[in-house]
Amino acid sequence: MKHFAALLGASSLCLGALPTIANTPNTYPPEAVAAFMADCEPKFAAQAPAGFGDRYCTCVINRLQETMPYEQFRQLDPNEEPPELKAATHNCITSIF
Repeated sequence: MKHFAALLGASSLCLGALPTIANTPNTYPPEAVAAFMADCEPKFAAQAPAGFGDRYCTCVINRLQETMPYEQFRQLDPNEEPPELKAATHNCITSIF
């Protein structure tokens, strides 16, 4: 899906504290989260040390659910980087380093 490519292109590393989805105001449907994870993890695994793909992807999807309504998430374009995506990436990066 095109929005997953945008998420992966925005950052090379993102790990850290993972908020629970239950505490997010914009909980996405489980199938959307599963599709994001299935697309994100193998792509990130090629860029990071082993075992970090799931942490990175979980971090990003959780951060986005905190700040981005699902309809906006569904419409992400890989050629654009909305402020919510930049903030999620930055937040995840600063959480780990």
